[in-house]
Amino acid sequence: MKLIDCLLRAGMVLGFVMPVTTTGAATAPLSTTSQPTGLHVQMQSELEPLAINQMHSWIIRVQDLQGDPVADAQISVDGGMPLHNHGLATSPQVTGYLGDGRYRLEGVRFHMNGEWELRLQIDHAGSPYRASFTMTL
Repeated sequence: MKLIDCLLRAGMVLGFVMPVTTTGAATAPLSTTSQPTGLHVQMQSELEPLAINQMHSWIIRVQDLQGDPVADAQISVDGGMPLHNHGLATSPQVTGYLGDGRYRLEGVRFHMNGEWELRLQIDHAGSPYRASFTMTL
């Protein structure tokens, strides 16, 4: 029997990655207060439910402590899997302001199950803020 036939009969497929659906990860918005304190930051995936190996985008909402939308923030993103000591496989970018303190983050892809962290650097009114979100897929 050929090797490929043996692998197929054993349930193995080489070179094929099937998206694995999570069990409701990030179905609700993720929220935090920035460090230093000064901003409320919320994120929600536009892909529901999140899936492994699928590019997707998020909506980031930034408000000041009074709940007013922040329209002039500059946001950069990094992250990864802290327990695996590696970063993201992609380079997500904030691509636009949507109004009402909302920004679109595009280019996110989680390539394996486990604990992921997205870290935001938010520059607003001459001050730097950080916000971090952790999720398990």
